[in-house]
Amino acid sequence: MTQTIARLAADHSFGFVVTAVLICVVAGWLVAKLASNIPVAKLEHRKLWIAGTAVVAGIGVWTTHFIAMLGYRPDMMLGYEGGTTTLSASVAVAVVGGPLSFAPICRSWHSRSALGAVAGLGIGAMHYSGMAAIQGCLQLHSPLSSAMATGIGASCLALACGLPPRLATSRVFCALFTIAVGGTHFIAIAGTSLEPVAGQIMVPHANVALSIFTAVGAAVLFLGAFLTILTAQRFEAQEHAHSAVLRTALDNMSNGLVYLDGDERVRLYNRRYLEIYGFDDATDLTGLTVDQIVDLVGDKHCWDDARRQQARARLGSWRTLDRCTSIDYPIDDGRIMQVEIRPVEAGGTVVTFDDVTGDRLAQRRITELAFCDPLTKLPNRRALNERMERDFLPKQRFKLLLLDLDRFKPVNDTYGHAVGDRLLIQVAERLRRIAGPDGFAARLGGDEMALLVYGDLDQATAVAEQVIEAIAQPFQIDDITLSIGCSVGMCCTDDARDAVELLQFSDMALYESKRHGRGRSSCYTRGMQEAVSERVQIETNMRTAIERGEMHLAFQPVLALTDDHVIGYEALIRWDHPTLGAISPVQFIPMAEETGQIVPIGAWVLQEACRQIALLPGDVYVAVNVSPVQFRSPLLLSHLTQALSQSGLPAHRLEIELTETAIVEDGSQIATMLEAIRRLGVTVAMDDFGTGYSSLAHLRDFPVDRIKVDRSFVATAESDRHSMAVLEGITHIARALGIPVLAEGVETPSQLELLRKIGCDAIQGYLVGRPEPLVRAATSQPSTSQRVFA
Repeated sequence: MTQTIARLAADHSFGFVVTAVLICVVAGWLVAKLASNIPVAKLEHRKLWIAGTAVVAGIGVWTTHFIAMLGYRPDMMLGYEGGTTTLSASVAVAVVGGPLSFAPICRSWHSRSALGAVAGLGIGAMHYSGMAAIQGCLQLHSPLSSAMATGIGASCLALACGLPPRLATSRVFCALFTIAVGGTHFIAIAGTSLEPVAGQIMVPHANVALSIFTAVGAAVLFLGAFLTILTAQRFEAQEHAHSAVLRTALDNMSNGLVYLDGDERVRLYNRRYLEIYGFDDATDLTGLTVDQIVDLVGDKHCWDDARRQQARARLGSWRTLDRCTSIDYPIDDGRIMQVEIRPVEAGGTVVTFDDVTGDRLAQRRITELAFCDPLTKLPNRRALNERMERDFLPKQRFKLLLLDLDRFKPVNDTYGHAVGDRLLIQVAERLRRIAGPDGFAARLGGDEMALLVYGDLDQATAVAEQVIEAIAQPFQIDDITLSIGCSVGMCCTDDARDAVELLQFSDMALYESKRHGRGRSSCYTRGMQEAVSERVQIETNMRTAIERGEMHLAFQPVLALTDDHVIGYEALIRWDHPTLGAISPVQFIPMAEETGQIVPIGAWVLQEACRQIALLPGDVYVAVNVSPVQFRSPLLLSHLTQALSQSGLPAHRLEIELTETAIVEDGSQIATMLEAIRRLGVTVAMDDFGTGYSSLAHLRDFPVDRIKVDRSFVATAESDRHSMAVLEGITHIARALGIPVLAEGVETPSQLELLRKIGCDAIQGYLVGRPEPLVRAATSQPSTSQRVFA
């Protein structure tokens, strides 16, 4: 090795060697600078950059060789053949410059290394083609040196081209390029020997001059390329100055941004994009391909191969879009990014990332508020409607169960709404368990809830009974034990045309359950709608029935058994509807009580009864039934005084009848009202005694002037000893208390004789007279008495 180095030193002129090395270093630096612009250049300019890089690289290798050869073997006058010399330059540009200029646009490092290795072998090819141009001597080349020379060239350039972007700096490339070119040349020269050919006359001067001229021309070319690079850098500096403003704007954007060119390489990105994926500001993504970006993100977040393939597939679908598209993209840390993919006309794609996590959570909350009951967390009415409409088309067979809690209002009134709310939450939990995964429970508002049961009538009925049983079980809230119940109405989709009608029919069935005593379930049947329509018609027409003259009073006489004379009449309201005919009080009075219309109707009955009875002579009184709703109204005393004053009827000729059930609903308040009524001079009768909450304490505590025994005891007294005992007991107790007794429903002479025998004071019934207009009832008194005692 020492001898080889000494021989190389002896065979070379030091000045030429230094010059060759300097030219090689400059060439390597120029190639690195030119090559770095190839991947980021626009497509229409990229060919020029590739061609320039190839020429500079080839001429640099060629010039280094011949400058070094000018200082080789100063003891010999070497000559060069012009054609071969030119050919060697072409070989350098094609085989060395070509692979080096195409390597930067390759995505895979394997491909870049392979092109670098080809370029390294090209240096050896150029060397030996240049050596072939030498004239007048015999050349002997060592195979080992040749292999070593081409090997060092190929390995150095393979490494220079295959390095990752963060390591492939201009300095590293320049150093490896210089080693590759210099190593190939000098190792090959070390294994080469030149021997003059005997008898051949050499004319080297022209060839030497040609070699010098070629070297000078190459140097000029390098100088021009160098000046071109400097000029490009000047313009690049200006471009950087302009792009600094853009970079400032990009880095201060709230959205992440990345621009991929037509070759799917990163051309532009901002700081926010790096932050989204957890990279620091020093990370350089410029020139990286999509696959490389995926690998960087995957390495950062420890993605497996399946996750990486998923990311590549998503990016691939984004690149195929031909118009601007916006999608929601959840990332690994739970944030939601709104990604906008915008294709660029010149080629490539701009992708922006906007963190919309807060907005999406707010939207989700708004949706929950729109479709969820905030108290019970059950779906609300809107959610129920949407579910029913969805399952109608395509039609699925299910039943809607509407349920209304019984005795819920007293809970709120007694314990407060806080306890009521907690009770509703527990009710919702029970319904949710009953509905299960296949059902659907909802709260419609207040204490009204709903269930969707997917199945036949038997299944729906079983669920309804299960609901009634579950709600009937006691609820425990702190130390309070609450017992409520519920009523259920249900309808099947087969009975309704749409969700609106299904809800309407279920509500009708629920009303039927309440009307028949609560704590039960009812299923919609055909005819309920007509009944409800008739009810609505009755309720509507009832408001104006008095003004239209459709309502009138019928009077049923009361006969005193002491002297067998009519002592009074009970005023009974009748309604003759123009289309429905005669409507029974049993039908319309409960409606009037529910709607509150009983108060104005009751006031009219008082006025009309007093007006008509005032036309009769004597002390005949009139009895008027007062509804519990009317009795609780603060207007009752006012209506009584107005009826008496406007008719001129003495107060003692007016008697109001109140059922025993109504009297005991609010004992203290009722007792106060009864005292106020009696102070007016109006008498009070307890109606239907024996059928309600009958208690002797009521006769003691409440001031009444007459007891009316219910007709059910009169009808069965002759055949039922228990009814007979009740009649006798009431009569004896009332006589002891000094309260007259009136028996209702007397229809036969035998009943009359029985009541007379046990000491009843008065009777009322068909035997004495039917309810009819007052004029007719008054004029028929004689015949009535005759009929009674015939």
